[in-house]
Amino acid sequence: MVGVVLLLLLCHIAFLDVAKRRILNFSVASVFVLGGLNLIFKDVSWMVADWRVAAFSCLVVFGFFFLFYAFGIMGGGDVKLAAALAFCLGLEQFFWIWVVSVVFAVAYGLVWKLLITIELTYGRVPFSFSKHGVHRFVPYGALLCVSVFIVIYSGA
Repeated sequence: MVGVVLLLLLCHIAFLDVAKRRILNFSVASVFVLGGLNLIFKDVSWMVADWRVAAFSCLVVFGFFFLFYAFGIMGGGDVKLAAALAFCLGLEQFFWIWVVSVVFAVAYGLVWKLLITIELTYGRVPFSFSKHGVHRFVPYGALLCVSVFIVIYSGA
């Protein structure tokens, strides 16, 4: 049951990140709570079952992602979500989640750049991408959430 609730919560987080560019602290705290419930009840096989592994994974990922936040590359919500996912899933699974999310982020950026180039070259796109010099950020929290589904269901 914990796993199903976690996956539904990740859908909610992904939607909010894409729609509003926000990851709510309550949502991240809920991910931590679900990870803690799994540590107590050992309900889900693909989640971490040891407190030490969960805490270590969380601290390592938070420290790594905090560097991106410190340099303005990533938002604070993304950092907290990554740490919460590492707490729930462990360092090994989170590594693969991170790899998949980076591939998606690069693809997202390349598609966005291509659309801006098409608009500037031909002026024929359904809506303006480069209007007023708008800079589009990658919704990395949503990409992390999608990557969780891919890694969990691929058996990595």
